[in-house]
Amino acid sequence: MFSKRFNIIRISIIFVAAILLGIVLYMSRGTSKDAEVAVTPETIIEKAKNCVSNNKDYFNELENEKDLEFRITTKELIRKGYLEEDTKLKGYVKIVNDEYSFVEEEDYLVNKILKDDNIAEELENEGMPFDIKYVYKGEPNNYIKYKDKMYRIMSVTYSNFLKLISVDRDNIQKWGSTGKINYFDEKIEEEPIGTKGIFYVGYVRSENSNLEQIIKNEKRNNEYTKVTPKYYGYSSYINVSDIVGASNECNFNNITDINSENCKSYIFDLIGDTYSCNTAENSNVYYIDNNKIVKTKELQENIFVNKVIYLQGLTKYLGGDGTKDNPYIYE
Repeated sequence: MFSKRFNIIRISIIFVAAILLGIVLYMSRGTSKDAEVAVTPETIIEKAKNCVSNNKDYFNELENEKDLEFRITTKELIRKGYLEEDTKLKGYVKIVNDEYSFVEEEDYLVNKILKDDNIAEELENEGMPFDIKYVYKGEPNNYIKYKDKMYRIMSVTYSNFLKLISVDRDNIQKWGSTGKINYFDEKIEEEPIGTKGIFYVGYVRSENSNLEQIIKNEKRNNEYTKVTPKYYGYSSYINVSDIVGASNECNFNNITDINSENCKSYIFDLIGDTYSCNTAENSNVYYIDNNKIVKTKELQENIFVNKVIYLQGLTKYLGGDGTKDNPYIYE
């Protein structure tokens, strides 16, 4: 029979051993958790590939289009459940021509822009990569310099691309042709400007009287559409929806009722005697005349336009406040 003193010692040893075992197990769980969140760039790339594979409806056309760059942020991967909330490595996965690479987070240009009081959320879109999510309204400080040329930022897409319009006008020798209304000729030779993207160039009925209807028609096939109304390229012209979306209050009865008086914004300060990329009835296109009124007009081969381009917003912000004298600059 064990003595009372021996039993006390034995119980104490067992109690201490149990505490030590608990500490070891707790520390082991913490180590495993650290290992789980201490992901590598390779891990993030694999998660991005899984995200693309599981969301074919969203990513399919981006994957298939040559030289079209797309980026998935770690924030988006966390939101969709592919990474843990406490993942420490932050940045984005760059995808172009089916090649994936990871870029660690910097002070993104788009984050700086989205702090602007003059930018508002756009809710009428479906949320596809080149659908507009945020627009600049009124008279904002939205100047940005690209290759020594001044542009203004019109909007930000769901995939963090910036949609810009040139302050200066360019002479375009050819755009489309008879039988290819609402469509940029795929064979047209164009200088790479900014980042390749998707532009919606569809037919818009003149009787449309609100922004949601206009956006839907710019993207949809309809009776006047000869092909899918999307152009994959480096530049386009302004959309009717860009003009309407830029105004704080745009009160119009139909497309040809849009003008600088009932849709006041910085956009009308830029455009005049220029074409939009949207088709109207009877093989015409929408045109903005010198009196700042939207009209319909036959498409000409030698025209002047304010070019519209995309820039990747997930680029490092270097300086500037968006004013004309101090435009945004980036890496």
